[in-house]
Amino acid sequence: MAELWLDLDDSSWLDFTLIGIVAQEPDYRMAWLLNSHLKLNLKRMADFRPPANLKAQALENPGYSVFYSPLEFSEAQFRLIGNKSHPQPCIKESEGFDFILQISNAPSTFAEEWIQRIRKLSTVQWCGILKNVSEKSLSLLIFEDHEDTA
Repeated sequence: MAELWLDLDDSSWLDFTLIGIVAQEPDYRMAWLLNSHLKLNLKRMADFRPPANLKAQALENPGYSVFYSPLEFSEAQFRLIGNKSHPQPCIKESEGFDFILQISNAPSTFAEEWIQRIRKLSTVQWCGILKNVSEKSLSLLIFEDHEDTA
């Protein structure tokens, strides 16, 4: 049997940009706004529960809402994560943001274009790229989009 080794020093699997969004909207409404104004197709997925939260009762820590959309015209993928209504943010470096928009498989200039487009939404108070996020925090956001709750 062949052995496979994972090079943990290789951070190429962390190939995504995180955009923090401040908007006083419920998660489903924010997904709808992005869908209707930015031509995304975000669909509700199963809530994300980081490994540290799995031991807690679901009522105590219900998880973070997740909406997922791959773009048909490119390889870019979008994941909107609700980052509020919990005692702590999804990742520690995102405190103060209501939502995290994760963009995978896209050049860095792509994220800047999306920030400009998101800022034009009237309900968005602020958005920008999350910087200085630790690899440990980033690794929490690598999960499969396999369960659709709709």
